[in-house]
Amino acid sequence: MATATAHCTCSSRAAWRRPQRRVVLCLAQQQQQGVHVIGAGAAGLTAAYFAAVSGAQVTVLEKNAEAGKKILISGGTRCNVLPAEVDLQRDFVTESSRSALRAVFSSWSLDDCSFWLSDPHQIGIKLELERETGKLFPASNSAAEVRDRLVQACRQQGVEFVYGAGLQDLEQQPGGSWLLRLDDGSTMPAQQVILATGGLSFPKLGATGDGFRLLRRRGHSLHEPYPALTPLLGIHPGGEQLAGISLYSVELAAVAAADGGSSSGKKKKSRARSRVQRTAMLFTHRGFSGPAVLDLSHLSVRALDRQQPPPQILVQWTGKGAAEWEATLLEGGSLLVVNLLRKEGVPQRLAEALCGEAGVPLDRKLSELKKTERAGLLAALTKYVLPVTGSEGYAKAEVTGGGIPLNELSASSMESRILPGVFVCGELCDVFGRIGGFNFLWAWVSGRLAGLAAAEAAAAGGTQQPAAEHAA
Repeated sequence: MATATAHCTCSSRAAWRRPQRRVVLCLAQQQQQGVHVIGAGAAGLTAAYFAAVSGAQVTVLEKNAEAGKKILISGGTRCNVLPAEVDLQRDFVTESSRSALRAVFSSWSLDDCSFWLSDPHQIGIKLELERETGKLFPASNSAAEVRDRLVQACRQQGVEFVYGAGLQDLEQQPGGSWLLRLDDGSTMPAQQVILATGGLSFPKLGATGDGFRLLRRRGHSLHEPYPALTPLLGIHPGGEQLAGISLYSVELAAVAAADGGSSSGKKKKSRARSRVQRTAMLFTHRGFSGPAVLDLSHLSVRALDRQQPPPQILVQWTGKGAAEWEATLLEGGSLLVVNLLRKEGVPQRLAEALCGEAGVPLDRKLSELKKTERAGLLAALTKYVLPVTGSEGYAKAEVTGGGIPLNELSASSMESRILPGVFVCGELCDVFGRIGGFNFLWAWVSGRLAGLAAAEAAAAGGTQQPAAEHAA
C-alpha cells in the first residue's frame, strides 16, 4: 500500500491513496472530522486504522474491557491471519449477490493485505506460511501479538479507544449526523459511524448480536443468522465412543435433500453437492469436528434451523476412492479385513466400528469376504452417512452465518443504502469463509473499505454512496 503527498495550504497534512480516489486533509480540517467505530474486533480495528490514516479523527467504542478478545483465541491462540490463496466461489459463503462480494474483494488484493500486515511501517507482524495447510500465521504463533500490534498501530495514528461502551441505538440528527445512545444512558454525537460489532459466535467473549437487532430496527433486512464453522452432534460409527480419534485425509460431501416426488414415479432432480477437499476430522465426545466438518457444518445447521430437510453428509475416510478400495479388497489374501483397514490408515477403533456397520466379522479374512460384505464395506469406507443430529451452536461456532444482505450496502464503500453515514463491515455482513484465515481476510478487506470511505465521507461532510451500485 502506498502513501501519497499532496499540496495543502496548512503545514500539517495526511494523505492516503486508494483506487481512483485520494483523501488529503490538513490538521485544521482533521479536527472537524469524526468517525466513530463501534467494535474493536479485527474488522473494527482495521476500519479505525484506515480511517485514521486517511486523516479522520477516529474514536473506537468497545463494550468489553479490552480490544480483540476473539482475535486472542483464534487459531488455537496462534491466529491464522490469512490464507495463502483465495477462490471466492470455493472459499466464501453468502446468500447475497456474488457480484457484490467480488466487488468488495476487488478493492484490495490478498498480496496487498499481506503486505499491510507485515510491513514494519504499518502493522508490522512477521508472517510465516504453513505449507501443508496453506495458512499464514504470525512467526511468533501469538494471537496476542496480532491484537496488540493492531491496537498499537491505531493508537499511533491517533485513534482514541473507549472501553466499556456498548451501543444501544443510533438516531439520525438534522443535517445527517448521528447521535449514539450508549448502554449506560449517555449519548455521543457522530458524523460517520462504522458498525463492526461482530456476530453471535462465542457469547462467552461478549457476543450478543446487538448490531443485527439495531440494523433491523433501523430498516435493514436480515438473512437470519445461524452458527457456522461449528462442531456437529451425532452418533459415532457403530454406536461406539470414538472421542479423540483424528483422521487427516478425509473427504466430506454434503448432498442436498432430494427434490421432486419419487412417490409419484417421477424421476428425482439431481441433488446439489458441496465437497470439502481432503483434510482433518476429529471425533468429539458429542459428535464430530475438525476442518472437514466445520467447513460443511453450516449446511446442516442452516437447514435444521429453518426446519428444512438437512443434507446427507457423506464421508470418505481415507485418500482412496471406491474404485481403489474395491481393487484392494478383491486382491484377497489371508490378511484380516480389519487389519487391512489399519494398514490403510484407519485407526483401530474406527476400523472395527466400520466393519461392524458393514456386517463384516472382525475375524473375516480378505479371501473370505462375501459379495454383500464387500459392498457394505465399500459404502462404509467411501460413502459413510454421518448421522448428524444437531450442532454445538454459537458456543463453539467460529463465525456467524447470515447477516445484512450485501445488496443493502454499497460494494465500493460498505455504506448502508438505508442509513447514509453508517458503514457496516465484518461479521455483521452476510459473508463468511471456510477454515484457513478466510474470515480474517473478510474482516481486513471489509474493514479497510469501510474505514477509507467513512473518512472520505467525513472530509466531504456527507456520504459517498453511489446510486444503485451492485444492487442486484
